[in-house]
Amino acid sequence: MLRGPWRQLWLFLLLLLPGAPEPRGASRPWEGTDEPSSAWAWPGFQRLQEQLRAAGALSKRYWTLFSCQVWPDDCDEDEEAAAGPLGWRLPLLGQRYLDLLTTWYCSFKDCCPRGDCRISNNFTGLEWDLNVRLHGQHLVQQLVLRTVRGYLETPQPEKALALSFHGWSGTGKNFVARMLVENLYRDGLMSDCVRMFIATFHFPHPKYVDLYKEQLMSQIRETQQLCHQTLFIFDEAEKLHPGLLEVLGPHLERRAPEGHRAESPWTIFLFLSNLRGDIINEVVLKLLKAGWSREEITMEHLEPHLQAEIVETIDNGFGHSRLVKENLIDYFIPFLPLEYRHVRLCARDAFLSQELLYKEETLDEIAQMMVYVPKEEQLFSSQGCKSISQRINYFLS
Repeated sequence: MLRGPWRQLWLFLLLLLPGAPEPRGASRPWEGTDEPSSAWAWPGFQRLQEQLRAAGALSKRYWTLFSCQVWPDDCDEDEEAAAGPLGWRLPLLGQRYLDLLTTWYCSFKDCCPRGDCRISNNFTGLEWDLNVRLHGQHLVQQLVLRTVRGYLETPQPEKALALSFHGWSGTGKNFVARMLVENLYRDGLMSDCVRMFIATFHFPHPKYVDLYKEQLMSQIRETQQLCHQTLFIFDEAEKLHPGLLEVLGPHLERRAPEGHRAESPWTIFLFLSNLRGDIINEVVLKLLKAGWSREEITMEHLEPHLQAEIVETIDNGFGHSRLVKENLIDYFIPFLPLEYRHVRLCARDAFLSQELLYKEETLDEIAQMMVYVPKEEQLFSSQGCKSISQRINYFLS
């Protein structure tokens, strides 16, 4: 027997499903107008109808996952059904419908963590994204979820969490940053609690560094006053002016000076950089040649080399900043170079995201368009999965 919100949800869905009986005397929104039913004045409602009809067709397993997310106290009997990795048994669009239904439920029921509905902290969704949508990055999958979840579940963290993502272009650094934003905050990058800075776009002229420092400090302070859980992303971190890096130092210290103490209890800093991606590739290639499998590579193989090389880099200020020298960055997270099989998976995901049909031969053709290095081994994609969508469009044109 359906209880409480379940009854309301199913009644709501049934009214929208094909063949559902309409209330006696009810008129359709387009009746009494000169417009045909396909062009009535509320097209958004039609789109919602289509989405909910698709949601109604999802499997019993999917509904179990939804109920356990919204009502965790009532899902003990369904734990067995919900257990195990999701993989591709759950449709790629499933998470979209899960978000839709959860948003509908939360519109009349308080289900916001810490009382702030801008913050979602959907760790289940984050785990799903990392395990299903991210390819070839087992170290990232293991470390990011554990680190971020552990930090945000700490009642009173002693410092801000600082993560530095390193690797070649196209290996997934921005992709993972976006996953974090979308799963931790209801409005994603549009959230009041999130700020993203691109070094060459937001701070392009060294002569204005003093102005940039004031603006950066002001934006960090204002964001922390607005939200008790904030996220700051710095893309192209290796191109940040040393003066800007010094400004960030007090916000990452374990015990910041009184004038710089963070207003928000939870603050995450993400630094995205191509810096020393070549060292990551060299170490991975050496291990593969020595007979190691990719999945056997651990942080112990990579992080010491990566951190040492960053410190020794002389052509940028990131490695010589106090963030690195004083160990204010908690983890240097390496993104491994992607191989042919990973590029195929990226191509497959791009087709699925556009709801396009594909053949296995098509995935091979697209993957073969990429350039692979080193010259002899032809093992790693020089652009990772970058520009896959453009190549698919070119292939279909």
